[in-house]
Amino acid sequence: MTIDVIIPTRDRPAQLASTLAALARQDVTGFGIIVVDDGGITAAQTQVPPSLTDMLSVRFLRNEKSIGPGPSRNRGVDESDARFVVFLDDDCLAVPGLIGRHRMVLEGSGDAVVSLGPILAPAGQRLSVWNHWDADRLEREYARLREGPSARWTHLYTGNVGLRRDDFLAVGGFDIRFARQEDVELGYRLDRHGCRFEFDSEATVFHDSNRSLRTWIGVPRASANFDVLMDRLDPDSERLASVVADLAEKHWALRLARRIAQTPGSRRWVVQGAVATGRLLHRLHADRAALAAFSVVWDLTYCEALSRALAAGDRVGCAT
Repeated sequence: MTIDVIIPTRDRPAQLASTLAALARQDVTGFGIIVVDDGGITAAQTQVPPSLTDMLSVRFLRNEKSIGPGPSRNRGVDESDARFVVFLDDDCLAVPGLIGRHRMVLEGSGDAVVSLGPILAPAGQRLSVWNHWDADRLEREYARLREGPSARWTHLYTGNVGLRRDDFLAVGGFDIRFARQEDVELGYRLDRHGCRFEFDSEATVFHDSNRSLRTWIGVPRASANFDVLMDRLDPDSERLASVVADLAEKHWALRLARRIAQTPGSRRWVVQGAVATGRLLHRLHADRAALAAFSVVWDLTYCEALSRALAAGDRVGCAT
């Protein structure tokens, strides 16, 4: 096979089946699929209809105990002998031309290239406000990339990316010390390795996200831990300097919210109020205002976690 698609999964048979069904509708052939079951209660292979796997060249690997998505992807690449690998999440639905678009970028380049594509919300689906916030943030960034600025390593997300297997192995794969944003950290090392990043707006997947509010609020906390850990492991990345500069340029309303919510009690009050307000506005279909409220939630949660991570030292963010 020229390309292997690597998909880690754990106890999500319906999402995995939909992801595989989308791959069965690709307009090219000659690619394989490696599904890495990360210690699920029930083996993923037994949960996928045989009629579906019969249409595809699928290999199932199983971790006896969960090791996390990054190490699971590493295992999938180790088992592959393809020239190129494409990473998808188990809840990302590929458009029919996805593999062909990644293949065109990867085979058409004479140098080390990383092929990136958009991860979009399914059309016509009414998301929860926090999942809508994620989708809106990504769509605005993709719109900017469509207008011409070159993609960077910070745009690497494992829901939709392709690259040469040799380049992945040369930088050591996913760093298992990172429990969150291991994909962005991989992008940094690929950039240092000399890889170029190319964004193709037609290489699309649709992300059927059903993340709970509690899980969503955990993301900015984990992102802060990631930023501190990355900066401490590799000061040359200047990750924290970039974060500080970005925070200083945020909307005035976010900066004002930070000044108001400087104590744990006031911060908790503002976050809870913003969540309630955002949910109400979303029910009223006042979406822009609802998203603005959840920007306050993200910003304050991230800043609080960043302060704690900086105080906690290098214990922060390490996967156990």
